[in-house]
Amino acid sequence: MVSNPVHGQISALAALISDATKIVEAHFSASSKPLVPSLEDASEHPVDQELDSELRNAIQIIEGACAQLSATVARPSHTIVNKLMGFYEPACLGIVLTFKIPDILEEKPAGMHISEIAKKTGLEERKIGRILRLLATKHVFTEVSENVFANNRLSIQLLSDNHISSLGGHFTEECIRSTCFLAEVLGDKEWGPSYSAAQTAFNKWSKQDGTMFAFIENTPEGRKLGARFGTGMMGWGTACQGHDVVHEFPWEELGDGATVCDLGGGVGNITLQLAKTYPTLQLKLQDLPETIKRAENQVWPEKCPEAIQEKRIVFKSIDFFKETPIAGCNVYFLKNIIHDWPADDCIKILSNVRKVMEPHSRILLHEYILQDACRVPDEQTAFKQAPAPLLPNYGAGRIRQYNLDLNMMTMLNSEERGLPDFIRLGAAAGLRFVKLWDLGETGVVEFQLP
Repeated sequence: MVSNPVHGQISALAALISDATKIVEAHFSASSKPLVPSLEDASEHPVDQELDSELRNAIQIIEGACAQLSATVARPSHTIVNKLMGFYEPACLGIVLTFKIPDILEEKPAGMHISEIAKKTGLEERKIGRILRLLATKHVFTEVSENVFANNRLSIQLLSDNHISSLGGHFTEECIRSTCFLAEVLGDKEWGPSYSAAQTAFNKWSKQDGTMFAFIENTPEGRKLGARFGTGMMGWGTACQGHDVVHEFPWEELGDGATVCDLGGGVGNITLQLAKTYPTLQLKLQDLPETIKRAENQVWPEKCPEAIQEKRIVFKSIDFFKETPIAGCNVYFLKNIIHDWPADDCIKILSNVRKVMEPHSRILLHEYILQDACRVPDEQTAFKQAPAPLLPNYGAGRIRQYNLDLNMMTMLNSEERGLPDFIRLGAAAGLRFVKLWDLGETGVVEFQLP
């Protein structure tokens, strides 16, 4: 156990919160709706979609410093017991999603009594009231008067027409149920040390012999869950600003006519944005055959027909374990691909890309890049560390990537990685690390040929 002096940390953390709050307030004041919304405000605010790095950093400081301040001043037993009981919140979120309670509350924006909610859901009214009260106490929903609940700024994200509701179903059903088996798997003499994608907590829960991906592709139940997962990933992109790479990486410096291959890009969520933002890029979208068919015949004709008409997009299916991508592109862009696979498979994917690269080609891996929770001298890290005494990785301000790391362990036996891990994978595939592009929440690891 390391004992650190904490005298002055409380004031320092409070000062970080105060300074960051002023930055956030300034952004709201400069917006087209110059008021900071209350939690009770169920309408979207223009700042909700803002990608400004200063604002994002300030919010991460507030989240991290508030959590660290609370952990510092509260009794340790109090804090730990609350953490141990924290699983009830996602359980309650799963219930309101299953019974579409946010949608029901939209019928009465001023608030609906639990007796009416009970009639519409078939649930016992006092029990649903207790569930909603826990969530309202955690700022999801508002209890406007005794046993009368309304949607608020957070709960509207759970409406069934919001992609985040599908993401919520994925997390609160298959993920949370699989996680219950994680300790059993870790303690198993065979499965515990294994990184096989077929020896996971998900396999214990689902009683499937193959991987989660095989389950999604080859079974009726899996296809249903897979469709929800695919929709949920759109919500994930919104929540974690997955499209920040479109605006924060210097695509324009590639030059007119540069070719970008989005490898494993699904139906092209990022490629669509590149097509609209940088119309001189020549884009290639590659994924499994059914996904590419949907992209070419449904998604792009609806969302970006001009790219098809102007021949700025090429669709080509691929199995990136067995085949090489389109040759000679300026950029091979892989978003959230590497974190799905163990090291040997990652090396195979990257090696197949290397085979078709030219001297001008580069690989961009867009992923979460894990940071340690211990501070090091600034010159020893490629990341900007959070201001002291906040944890250098922003603590709760960037907790999502550490939650996702455990999700990868539970469902796929894969992992989120730190920068040294990515560099080792690249070297094993015959690639030279060039640069880390720190995007604030995620990062881009750039490789070229040696």
